This record gives sequence, C-alpha cells and structure tokens, in this order.
Amino acid sequence: MNENEIQLKVQALVDGELTGREAEELLSRLESDAGLKALHTRLTVVRGLMADAELPRTLPESGDFHWSQISKAIELEERQAKHMARPASGANWLLRWVLPLAGIACLVLVLSLQQTTMPDLDILLGSDHELELSIEDLDVMTFNTEDDNMSVVWLDYSIDLQQDEIDLWLD
Repeated sequence: MNENEIQLKVQALVDGELTGREAEELLSRLESDAGLKALHTRLTVVRGLMADAELPRTLPESGDFHWSQISKAIELEERQAKHMARPASGANWLLRWVLPLAGIACLVLVLSLQQTTMPDLDILLGSDHELELSIEDLDVMTFNTEDDNMSVVWLDYSIDLQQDEIDLWLD
C-alpha cells in the first residue's frame, strides 16, 4: 500500500469504518510507525473538537402544529372511549342475523318460483317425435330417436325452375 492509502485507512479507523480484522492490523502497524501514530492522534483530537463544537439544531414548531397534535390526540381518545363504552344493542343483532337470513329467504323464493317446465310454443310432436314446419319455399322436418340418441333435421328448399332457367343452370 502506498502512503496515501495508509492515511485513508487511518482516517477510516478514526471514523470507525474499518472491520475488526482491518482495525487490528492497522493498530499493530500504528504501534511500530511513529508518523502514523501522530497522524492518528491528530485526527482523533480534531474529531473530538468538531464533535464538541457542533451546536444542536432544532426546528421551531409553530403554535398551530402543537395545538393540532393535542386536538388529534384528544379526538382519538374520545373515539376509543365511545367505542369501548358502547354496548351491543338490539339493532346490531338485527343487522347481523335477521337481514342476511331475509336475503337468503328471498333468494330461495326467487329460485323456487322459476319456471321449471318448457314454455308452450304451440308445436305438437307426434308419437315418432316428428316436427314439421313449412314456410313458403322452405320445408323443415326434424326426427329424434330415443334409441340412438340422435336427431335428424331435413331442410327442403324447393325452387320453381323454368326450362330456360334449367338450361342456363346446367350450362
């Protein structure tokens, strides 16, 4: 280490910034080197003088700040006292038990009144479950089988084609 690095280590020792092992090594070196010991002594004295000469600085508090803190503390104590002193009333029991039970009863009522049957669409199914619908040019036939769990839907779209339209269509 050069001289400058050693002086920085001495300053770090005075400031208490060295680890235990580094401090021990530097203290053993200070005992053997008179120049470093003198530097350590001077830095320690200067540090002590600076610490003693430093005046404590306090910020002035305004009167409003002081009184606002007092009023906040009083309000907090009053709220806590009201909370602790308030007995459980009948209204609390009503809010805790009766209202949720009334809500559950309403929900059960709504669910029980729902229509469980299919609405009547004026469509009659035959014994073979066929449904037929005819709208002008479109015929729809539906067949459901219970055996195979299958549904067949037949769409028949009939077009009245004239002879000349058929010729154009075939070309």
